[in-house]
Amino acid sequence: MRRPLWSTLRRLLQVLFWCAFIVLIFSLRFPVESTAQFTFIPRMSAYLGITASLSAGKVLAVFLPALILLALTLLLGRFFCGYICPMGNTIDGTDPLFRRKKRTIVTGEKGRSMKGIKYAVLLVSVLCAAGGIQFAGLIDPLSVAMRSYGTALYPYTDSLARTVFGGLYHVPGISSISEPAFEFLKEHVLDLKGVTFRGHHWIFLIFFIMIGVSFFARRFWCRYLCPFGAVQGLLAGAALFRRSVDAEKCVNCGACVRNCRMNAIGDDGIVTAESECIKCFECLSSCDYNAISFSFTVSHLFSGRYKPATPKSPAPPRGTLTRRGFMTSILGAAILVPLFRLKADAKGASTYLIRPPGALPEEDFTGYCIRCGECMKVCPTNGLHPVLTEAGLEGIFTPRLIPRIGWCEKNCNLCSSICPTGALKQVAIPDKETLIIGTAHIDRSLCIPWARGEECIVCEEMCPTATKSIILREETVVTAKGERNRVKLPYILEDICIGCGICENKCPVPGNAAIRVRAPGRSGNSMESSNGY
Repeated sequence: MRRPLWSTLRRLLQVLFWCAFIVLIFSLRFPVESTAQFTFIPRMSAYLGITASLSAGKVLAVFLPALILLALTLLLGRFFCGYICPMGNTIDGTDPLFRRKKRTIVTGEKGRSMKGIKYAVLLVSVLCAAGGIQFAGLIDPLSVAMRSYGTALYPYTDSLARTVFGGLYHVPGISSISEPAFEFLKEHVLDLKGVTFRGHHWIFLIFFIMIGVSFFARRFWCRYLCPFGAVQGLLAGAALFRRSVDAEKCVNCGACVRNCRMNAIGDDGIVTAESECIKCFECLSSCDYNAISFSFTVSHLFSGRYKPATPKSPAPPRGTLTRRGFMTSILGAAILVPLFRLKADAKGASTYLIRPPGALPEEDFTGYCIRCGECMKVCPTNGLHPVLTEAGLEGIFTPRLIPRIGWCEKNCNLCSSICPTGALKQVAIPDKETLIIGTAHIDRSLCIPWARGEECIVCEEMCPTATKSIILREETVVTAKGERNRVKLPYILEDICIGCGICENKCPVPGNAAIRVRAPGRSGNSMESSNGY
């Protein structure tokens, strides 16, 4: 099979863009010097721009790159899907893992009739966003790629590398080679210390499903489900760069139809759904008769959406949202909006829901946040983790601080700097001295001085505020054995505490710390606290 220059060039560009994306993921390791390049990727998604703006109740100007991409889509078609999209490139790269024979299940006219599903997904997303529910980030390919590679695949790779090279260290004759290689990886690829993110298996599951559905058809996700692809498809139908077929040279062998990874070519091999074509040039590679070409044209703008090469050509491949699909989408949105807002115990669940510094009020935050996971990956203490159900369904995969794993470093503002949508407002480092993200509380039943009558001043020593928000007061306590000991007892100055969580992180009590950070304004009966005296 011949492979024309453009088809080969596309494969090279795919590898180049995928490698560039991986380099960006590696660059999120500590220390991160600049965050501007990382905010650009999610901002290219018009799907995220539309839903985030609707959920926020105003146009988010940060999605200007998405408008530029849409303008290029009007010129070149869905080239982004075929060349740049990290999920699309990942799906193409893993495509050889799936058996070809099984992928006849949803090809031909049956497959083309399913293309309207992604427009239904898009409509449901838009309607939910208008109702204040932003779940687009859960399925947008750019958010999924950033979140999956940063918080699941990168930690897996990091852990695997440390395990392999740790084992090679004990192999005679190999360590002299493996150790320099390991040092290079630690210097340029691996994190300063192994990182693990809570809920990483759920993040990976979504990523795996998006790839795994390719078992049924090539680029199944891109063909039938991707809402970002649907946005581009709405404009790509009018693109100027289009596929054309010389009917005199075409022998209707069907090679181009069978090899089209997007099922965008009609059964006659002539008519093309430009809204589906990603300009992969596989049809060029398949044609042995030089009947296929790609060129710029404007004739279609004056003669309808499609221009068949011959009067007898069949109707164009289907792929639009039917009336039934439209009504089903509206019904689905009407069900999802209240479903996502349901919270069994919102008050209890949010007690320890600590948002990163600069976070908008909770209702606005879940609307702005696109779940890209960049703030979590860039956190130098590994303290930010994805929310599962603590904030209800509408808060899934948004970031939260878990101080027992990592605290909020007072001299760091990377999370707010890297946020692409403004869900985390930019915070200057000097302002973090007084920026409150939570308040520490002491569980006296666990605290070593309070419960055992033994000395422990770790929390007071670790408190980073200029004026200590944890003070020690020497008092007499009675232990469980009835002994009277005079020890220094810790107290929280709640009006000074900023909730950074380093006290909870460093608390020597095993399991749950004796001092825990709660969301601002939260209090409870199970813990005792004091503002001093």
